[in-house]
Amino acid sequence: MSDALAPPFRLVAVRLPRAALRDASGFRFDADAFAPADITIDENGILSQLVPSAPDAGSEWIAFPPLVEPHTHIDKAFLRARAPNLTHDFQGARAAIERDRAGGWTHGDAQTRMHRALELAHSHGVVALRTHIDSQPDRLEPCWAVWRELRARWEGRMQLQAVVSLGSGKLQGAHGEVLGRLAADHGALLGPVFYVDADLAANVARTFRLAERFGLDVDAHIDENSHGHAEGLRAVLDELDRRPFRGRVTLSHLCSLARCEPGEIAALARRMAAHGIGVIALPVANLHLQDRDRGGTPYWRGVTAINALARADVDVAIGGDNSQDMFVPWGALDPLAVLRDGMLAAQLDEPLGDAVARISSQAACVIGVGGRLLQTGAPADLTLFHADDPVGALSGDFVQRLTLRRGRVVARRRTEVPESPP
Repeated sequence: MSDALAPPFRLVAVRLPRAALRDASGFRFDADAFAPADITIDENGILSQLVPSAPDAGSEWIAFPPLVEPHTHIDKAFLRARAPNLTHDFQGARAAIERDRAGGWTHGDAQTRMHRALELAHSHGVVALRTHIDSQPDRLEPCWAVWRELRARWEGRMQLQAVVSLGSGKLQGAHGEVLGRLAADHGALLGPVFYVDADLAANVARTFRLAERFGLDVDAHIDENSHGHAEGLRAVLDELDRRPFRGRVTLSHLCSLARCEPGEIAALARRMAAHGIGVIALPVANLHLQDRDRGGTPYWRGVTAINALARADVDVAIGGDNSQDMFVPWGALDPLAVLRDGMLAAQLDEPLGDAVARISSQAACVIGVGGRLLQTGAPADLTLFHADDPVGALSGDFVQRLTLRRGRVVARRRTEVPESPP
């Protein structure tokens, strides 16, 4: 493929994942759930043709659909070196961010980091992103002002969502009203962090009353611990049983669900499906933070029960969470890298070509944005790998990785391996 790739052009026998296709009929899928297809991209960067390839066609290109980052924290991104987590655990992360905030966060600093995060996500093929923004009474600025600027600046390039994020106990009183109005004015979501304590049930009830009053959807950090047995989830389900909620409900993390017995997990998953609750699993963050209190090698992975939830028809997306900050030192807002790590951590039963949905079409469904499937008439927003094998490509075994927006290359990564002497 030419370095000067630009529409119009045609790709022959490019391998596509099953999860990317609106209509998969007529395609011949391999064991990884990828099939060869011929794609034509017109002068406007639109997919004008997408058909199965001839049986004997061969290609060295693999394509992935538009990607979605359903859960991140760009307000804290890239603080790892400036505010190191000295103990590497959750308490150390909270202490590190308090120390850093004590020095005062400037508008320019927040803008530089948050914009860099969006640029990095865009270069990795992300077309929609949801970020949580710390929203304690003394922390609304500068990050919400920066968010307003970035949302306008990125309009038409990336679909952006924000979540007001803070401990659920702080949603009471005047500040709860302030945040309800802030979220409504910004088209944002209410994002409580539910802690398992004596006030859990009251905080859950207050959250949903506030969300109902302001017409907000909810995306909660919940059961992010190594000790419980999904107490937060149970409280949410009990509240929804008592008082139906008209908005969308997403639960992020849900780590301690995996500590429950299999039959218990299945029963809870069925209740979640009945309420239409979506889940965002965050495998990299939970592998890094959970089960650290033993002082040695962790005994469990800290990842929610993705396979059991999927069997109950609960929509599960996979997100990257924090990136290069005091909570998680890793990450570059690359959903394909997160999917690879998530498939390892959660031992996903599905082939890669189906699992891709968890960072594309199913992730889009969970956060409530438009369809992210490949079909004629859709923009040619693709991630292309020059590689022999899709699993190998996500393992770093590729010649080139190209990010296309409307058929034009917006980012290019190469792997150059010098030839060894004979």
